[in-house]
Amino acid sequence: MKLKIKFIVILYILSTFMIIGTKTPLNDSNVPYNLTTIEYKIKNGDTLWTIATQFNHKNYEKFIYIVKNINNLEDSTLLVDQILILPTNI
Repeated sequence: MKLKIKFIVILYILSTFMIIGTKTPLNDSNVPYNLTTIEYKIKNGDTLWTIATQFNHKNYEKFIYIVKNINNLEDSTLLVDQILILPTNI
């Protein structure tokens, strides 16, 4: 009986951590709400930095930050033929 209670308590604690620890997108005040965007198809050799320079964005770091946010990218890895949403008015 004690073993069953311990198991239930541990299961409850783990479930709670899983629910609380789930990654949820936050409202990021650094990403403007009035973005005008385009779709861009990744070509061989593209990086977020080269795309930023190609579209003449003066603040490359902000551009990359916003691109990663609106496309839910955890890192800067891009795949050929991947479609990215790019801001045009930052």
